[in-house]
Amino acid sequence: MTDLAVWRYRSYASDLPWARDKIRELLDGDHAGAPNPEYVLSLYCLTSGPWAGDAYDTALRLLSTPSVLVDRGAPGGPAPLACTVEESLLATGFDHPDIVPFGVRGVSTAYAGWSGVAYASHSSERSLTTDELVACELTVQALWCFTRHIQQMVEDGQDPSMPERYGWRFLRAAASRLTTARAQETAQHVLMREAIMKTSGLAERLRTAQEALRESAG
Repeated sequence: MTDLAVWRYRSYASDLPWARDKIRELLDGDHAGAPNPEYVLSLYCLTSGPWAGDAYDTALRLLSTPSVLVDRGAPGGPAPLACTVEESLLATGFDHPDIVPFGVRGVSTAYAGWSGVAYASHSSERSLTTDELVACELTVQALWCFTRHIQQMVEDGQDPSMPERYGWRFLRAAASRLTTARAQETAQHVLMREAIMKTSGLAERLRTAQEALRESAG
């Protein structure tokens, strides 16, 4: 897991420029004002592992918060901490106040953290699918990037302006879809969305961006 965590942080060097270029490719018109991705929210779907019991649960927690296994300030870039750190955490357990569980007993073990989401299915018929997890992650990341762009405009002293179809009403609708349970939605979907929204801080960003666009529109 330490090797995976180090790879994650080192991959920023290529992943963030790729995401920036992809966004600009998808947008029409002038790209000068296109959002600039700053972060990668990871999703790990664990299908098998060498752990059992409490260590299995701890492994999922570590996957959702990999920073505890990495020295991100190392001179040559992100570097692994001593192997004893991972061994000790697996043996004694690991918890973090920002980790939110959303698994269902007998169905899945799942955690969301600031760095990403870790999910392990125990019942393929009843658990969330990879597509469902990815769809939620992509929606959250896209809106996080969009609201961050609006925040940067405000901090630069500008009156944020967006095409009407992506104005404050668009953000109001997005917030409603992400925070309100649907009539036929499963409890797992609700728990997943609540956990990811809480740990990403997106709900507050949506409110702030919506207010900024509304004030700018007069």
